[in-house]
Amino acid sequence: MFIKLLARSLTVEKYDKFYMFCHRLYTTSSIVNDSIPGVSLSQIKQILKQKHVVTVDGHACIIIECPICNSEKFKKSKVFINKTTGYFVCDKCNSKGEWNILEKFLALTKSVQTSDTQKELETLRNAVKDEENYDLKWNDIIKSNQQIANLSSELYEKILNAFSLPKISQENVSQLNGVYATTPLLYFPLIAFGNVVGYKILSSEPEIEQTVPVSNVGGFIIYKQKGARNDGTAVVVPTIHDLLAIASQNAANVIICLPYNLQNLPQQLLPNFENFKKLILWFGNDEPSWYTARQFAKKLNEKRCYFVRPIDTQPRPKLAADKGYNLKSILMNAQPIWHKSITTFDDLRQDVLCDLQNIDKVQGVKWKRYPSLNRILKGHRRGEFTILTGPTGSGKTTFISEYSLDLAMQGVNTLWGSFEIRNSRLARTMLQQMVEVPLEDNLDKFNTYADAFNKLPIYFMTFHGQQNVKVVMDAVEHATYVHDIAHVIIDNMQFMMGVSDESSDRFWRQDKIIAEFRNFSTKYNCHVTLVIHPRKERDEELTTLSIFGSAKASQEADNVLIIQDKRLTSIKGKKYLQVAKNRYSGDLGIMILDFDKTRLSFSQKKKVVKVEDVNKITDTKEM
Repeated sequence: MFIKLLARSLTVEKYDKFYMFCHRLYTTSSIVNDSIPGVSLSQIKQILKQKHVVTVDGHACIIIECPICNSEKFKKSKVFINKTTGYFVCDKCNSKGEWNILEKFLALTKSVQTSDTQKELETLRNAVKDEENYDLKWNDIIKSNQQIANLSSELYEKILNAFSLPKISQENVSQLNGVYATTPLLYFPLIAFGNVVGYKILSSEPEIEQTVPVSNVGGFIIYKQKGARNDGTAVVVPTIHDLLAIASQNAANVIICLPYNLQNLPQQLLPNFENFKKLILWFGNDEPSWYTARQFAKKLNEKRCYFVRPIDTQPRPKLAADKGYNLKSILMNAQPIWHKSITTFDDLRQDVLCDLQNIDKVQGVKWKRYPSLNRILKGHRRGEFTILTGPTGSGKTTFISEYSLDLAMQGVNTLWGSFEIRNSRLARTMLQQMVEVPLEDNLDKFNTYADAFNKLPIYFMTFHGQQNVKVVMDAVEHATYVHDIAHVIIDNMQFMMGVSDESSDRFWRQDKIIAEFRNFSTKYNCHVTLVIHPRKERDEELTTLSIFGSAKASQEADNVLIIQDKRLTSIKGKKYLQVAKNRYSGDLGIMILDFDKTRLSFSQKKKVVKVEDVNKITDTKEM
């Protein structure tokens, strides 16, 4: 209804632009579809066994011979099947897709071959074929610019200074097959199974890296020290600067640079790590890097992962090299991520030291729009469970959308589950909150705004209204694995539950939902924010006891936020956010909420945000 009313108020030209926004929202990869193909590792193994398929149990993937390749050229091709999602990739024909497609291939290839079977196989082959050819694009880049290997020694030295790169020989850098453009930019190819599948662009501005394609690339930048033996170990770093810093000291035989820094580890990339027995993750000495290391290790198989602890004497590789530290000795001190269920303080003492040395960073990501919230909650931390409640019409959805947008603009991967309002309305609200001007009055800038918003790591679930808890949790867990989600918002629990005649049934279902999300936040180290309506409204102040249902909600929550609206009960009444529970620091308090209708914002008024600034935030991956 909201979309229809807004559309009616627009001119034909403005309506067309607004329609395109809604269309882009529902065709973008940011939509997490509710029809997630559920498959377990045991199911995958059982089906492969039934089809008499020979398997190799890898670290993160099951490896089989490719049933899709039909050429002698690809006779020894392998398919890597993700153990968590079933997503598959072939190392030769580059076919990729969901498990159910591969299952069809296996069934058809094992059946009696007829003309109909052959046609169906060909149709499936075309469906999983990756049409994007980056070899041609990369050749065009080489033709238009200069390869680093062919540069004069004088120009090479100038490039090292211009890009603030470490003192490293031209021969070593040439192993990366980099290309220099006079813009000035440096291009480095992303490699998967010997093929170029994308590239990273390094700007001369301080550590600005861009990746093409912008998502789901299946390759990385890899450096191999000349003449060194292959011991099955690789050091994994987020940026090109970090890779070159380690290479400049010959501190590791194999160094891998991730395509999207610490933003995301695509499942398409995991097969490339299968040949390594040991992975050392060296990210940075801040809280996001620490949690990202643990998150990525779960995807890569924790048992083979080690990490450089983020303490003062072990910063990220570039900073360590700049300070003159011995990088090889730091790598030798890398500790295993995986540990047994029982531990001692001797195992924990370095974790405690790390927390103390990085106390401000450990407190979490700070809100830029809500400094008062930082003083009370200290920051937004992974693995916590937050409940937001408030009277009907008090602005819970508007507040939580800006609350989550603030974090997303700082690189927190966010998943929205809006069961009460449509995704198009939610996205429209967040877009206006981002640019801080009325959209209907600035439609000439709409495409610029939408492009900037599209770069934010925000994903939307397509659920609406009552949903089965298991279906929702499957979608949330799948999205968290694939997109490395750090913050899940569910708005709101009552709409998700639907209506039931039995009050006891409602309470039981609510307790089940709360338990599911509490367990999820702990298991996946992901922050969950759950919006719940209160039992009583307006006539008196809300408390933690006002949350609808049983006491389980407030007991399980790490944080309880309550929007109190006193405007209708007092002449000088105010609307404010009350922090009624704070398990991290115990600090409680209030934050005044003054709503600015033109910006759809509760934050303090400031200068209008520039879209270039948003682009810079989303393009820059500073560790």
